[in-house]
Order: sequence, then structure tokens, then C-alpha cells
Amino acid sequence: MNGNSDSAADKIQTLPKDVLSESRLELLTSDSIAGGVMVSVIGWACLYGLLCTYFPRYTNEWHCRSVTVLHASIVIILSAWSVFVQGPWPFTDPGNCHCFFVIPTC
Repeated sequence: MNGNSDSAADKIQTLPKDVLSESRLELLTSDSIAGGVMVSVIGWACLYGLLCTYFPRYTNEWHCRSVTVLHASIVIILSAWSVFVQGPWPFTDPGNCHCFFVIPTC
């Protein structure tokens, strides 16, 4: 080295060890995704079953549509929360380090 303190090794920024902990890595595994899907399907099916049991005067199609409207409302609310409250706007700042399911690279 020529004694210059601005070498390439000095300019490399490293992430702190707790940025990508094992618990966050676990969210990216296929087992946890499959488990989440199964819990979600069981939960929505149970809600449909409860509606069919407690409100028999309505048709099954009515209950199916009720569950669909509730699911769509929850998805829209969570999407709006994740864009406007939790993180940056995805169209102006794509691939930012603050995204939840993306491994930070910056």
C-alpha cells in the first residue's frame, strides 16, 4: 500500500450483525410461507363456516361474498398501511433497504 487511507477496503460499508438476524431469515423460508398460507386458508374457512352456521337464512353464496369482501378490505387496508405508513413509496424508491422481505444490499 502507498499509505493512502482511502483504499477500497476502507470504503466498503458493512452491515451491522443485527440487520439480518436469524428470525428475519426465517420469514424467507418456504416452510413458514406454506404454514402462513395454511393458517390463512383455515381461518377464512372457519369464518365461512361460522357465518353459515349462525346465519342459515342467507345462502352459502352470500356468506362466500361476505368473506370475500372482508378479505379484500383487509388486503387494501394492509397494503395502504405498508405503503403510506411503514415504508417508502415503491415506485419512486424501489429496492430500498427498508423493504421487509428483501435482503438489504445497501
